[in-house]
Amino acid sequence: MKFLVIGYGSIGKRHARNIKFLGHEVILLRHSRDTINKDGFDEYYSYEEVLKSVDSIDGAIVCSPTSCHLNDVNILVDNNIPFLLEKPPTVDYQSYLEMVKFFKQREFSRYDIGFNLRFCPALKFIKEYLPNLGHIYASRVSAGYYLPDWRENVDYRTTNSARKELGGGVHIELIHEIDYIIWFFGLPEKVFGYTNRISILEISTEDICVAVFQYGNGSVVELHLDYLSQKNLRGCQIIAEHGTMEWDFIEGKVKLFVKGQKIPEELLSLDEDYDFNETYIEELENFIGVVNRKKSKNINIQDAVDSMKVLEAIKLSS
Repeated sequence: MKFLVIGYGSIGKRHARNIKFLGHEVILLRHSRDTINKDGFDEYYSYEEVLKSVDSIDGAIVCSPTSCHLNDVNILVDNNIPFLLEKPPTVDYQSYLEMVKFFKQREFSRYDIGFNLRFCPALKFIKEYLPNLGHIYASRVSAGYYLPDWRENVDYRTTNSARKELGGGVHIELIHEIDYIIWFFGLPEKVFGYTNRISILEISTEDICVAVFQYGNGSVVELHLDYLSQKNLRGCQIIAEHGTMEWDFIEGKVKLFVKGQKIPEELLSLDEDYDFNETYIEELENFIGVVNRKKSKNINIQDAVDSMKVLEAIKLSS
């Protein structure tokens, strides 16, 4: 099969190499020549050039800046090319509603959205285990990285993460956390949030996001995201009737703390050599199944609408 990878930043490179690893052909559509195509993929610099020169594109992976997503998707749908759209889908909720409307008008359904954390073994385990915890009282979800060190050998000031005009911002970049909160607990009734740029980093985007999600049964979720933590942080804590569950992404472990037990039970421990790239491989394999009409989407329209709705609520309350 032949796949068009749109955008050749860090995530574009990852997807292109993974497609090659899976035994398929890669064509690049690039927006600039600022990085060297060391992998030797065929490359083009406009849709016109691609559509004129390349026969039978089976699917596309949209890895362009978020601000370009709506235009990219419109062109792909117009040409009936199935696509995997990297998160976040668009820069804001209204733009995403425009995208959804376009899908429905064209009766287009062969697409998926790149929330690869749903393929993370730890999160899949927690999702299945949640009913055993009984009533959920409260949860804390966090992710923090020091932006200048996030991508090796990349000037952070040039990345989408750092540039407002490209659709960056920590709450947008780490929308994965919002997605899995909704996946676990459903859509909250109320959202209170704060986002801002508070550091001296040379960026035009928000570098911190703090939010509280309130549910009808009284439970709450606290969300913390930042570009500032010089110790990488990612994980969650779920405080519930039958114990407190903790997931530490860096350790690769899920633990359960139960009253009367001094030592937590280790429910899941990923092998030390587990490669997180496997989540992207599984995501691509699922998308290829969508292209071939053999699998269903990982993320449906409503899932992404809900995440964008919460993102908008955080921005509005800030």
